[in-house]
Amino acid sequence: MKKILGLSIFVIMLFSIFSPLVFADNENILFYGKSLGKIEDSIKINYNITKSQVIPQNISQYKVITIITPDKRISPEEIPRLLDFVNLGGSLLIIAEDFTEASSITQINRLLSSLNIEVNVDRVYDDTNFISYNTNVLIQGNDNYLPSKGVSKIIYVSGSSLKGEFDGELKSNTTSYSKNYDEFQTYGKGQRPPVSAFVKYGKGMVIIVGDKSLFEDTYVAQEDNALFVMNLFDFAAGDSNAIDQRIQYKENYDQETNSFLSYFESMKKNGFSEIKPSETNRITSLIQQAQSYYSFGRYREAYTTISPAITLLESQMGLIDTEFNEKLQKAKNLEREARSKGFTVADEAVFNEGVYYLTQAEKENNLNKRIELIDKSIEVLDKFGQGDMQRAKIEIDTADSKLKEAKNTLFYENDVQKADEHLTEAKRLFNRGKYSDAFSMATESQKYSERAIEKYNIFKIIFGLGLLLGVLLLMIITKRILSWKAEKKK
Repeated sequence: MKKILGLSIFVIMLFSIFSPLVFADNENILFYGKSLGKIEDSIKINYNITKSQVIPQNISQYKVITIITPDKRISPEEIPRLLDFVNLGGSLLIIAEDFTEASSITQINRLLSSLNIEVNVDRVYDDTNFISYNTNVLIQGNDNYLPSKGVSKIIYVSGSSLKGEFDGELKSNTTSYSKNYDEFQTYGKGQRPPVSAFVKYGKGMVIIVGDKSLFEDTYVAQEDNALFVMNLFDFAAGDSNAIDQRIQYKENYDQETNSFLSYFESMKKNGFSEIKPSETNRITSLIQQAQSYYSFGRYREAYTTISPAITLLESQMGLIDTEFNEKLQKAKNLEREARSKGFTVADEAVFNEGVYYLTQAEKENNLNKRIELIDKSIEVLDKFGQGDMQRAKIEIDTADSKLKEAKNTLFYENDVQKADEHLTEAKRLFNRGKYSDAFSMATESQKYSERAIEKYNIFKIIFGLGLLLGVLLLMIITKRILSWKAEKKK
């Protein structure tokens, strides 16, 4: 994901360097008629919009004049002024509606009559896209028609068809058809009714779209309607570079979010939101903001907003993985140390418990659970090691006590010396963390001390018996001497 993000930013930087500064000086656009909704805020980023319910006397200041299903009559005097505006290089963008706006279409067609083009007072249908709504028509984009460049599909909602010879057009599907209010068919299936088109007139051009609904809030956020609308105004303003740049931002956003959004959702389910609640809220907020921008054709803002969300998630996942891997390595080291030292049968169950938690932690996908498991593994294996240490310490203390007792025997220096040597080695091994080996060496030291003590005890018994026999012998001799003396006196 990082490589894609870096490459995308690099491409955009190159694009910005070698392309003209698209948004440096905003062009003026006149909106005459109805409003288009929130999409106007997106258009205003690149253009200055003036709204009016009358056509101003001075229209030369505008690059584009947009006529949106006008309620008011376009007077015969205004028509030549509008055509002169186009002839001198301006663009006239006309947004119509279906037969429910018949009076509005009549006004528009009076303006278009000298160009031999018109908006049909009908409605485009397609029975294959939506079962319940055959007035909602999904139309494939066509890169040859510049406003639909980069567009996958638009949803055309209760719009009218167009008629005439055009210099460029976007047609509906082969399954589409159109009928007027009286059910009279204006286009049959296979004829692909035109839904948007343009004609050149002098130095300028007239662009027509037969559906106002696709600009409105409900539908502009669906399919690629927002992209089509934004491209439409850039096309009218003669700014094809803005179209290319917008498409690039949209493609970058789509590429990033295709993997990122599903990845983020899976990480949330796997415990990320529990471990990093504030970061989760921040990422969620950025995603929502980016999606809002995207819905209304602000792809540059969408991309630059989603990028920090991606970076934040990757950095936090990096920290989580680092913490886990460090703990995992610690647990494995404890396991390896325990195996190298060896353990008693009595300790095997405890050791196996620690190894079980370690194994489960490696398999676990839930971020929170795997941390809990590895912490348990470390706790068990660490205590297992501490048990070895404690047993070795007790054994060394016992050996030390027995050695002192053995030294008091004054004899059997060989056994005492070996006991001392083994105890010294046990202490050295203990200080190096080899508790199992220290335990064994301390046990050997005790054996030599016990042997010296045992020999001394035997000596004391023999010596005592000897003294007792000597006393008895002395008593017998003394008795005999006394008896002999008594007999001699008689």
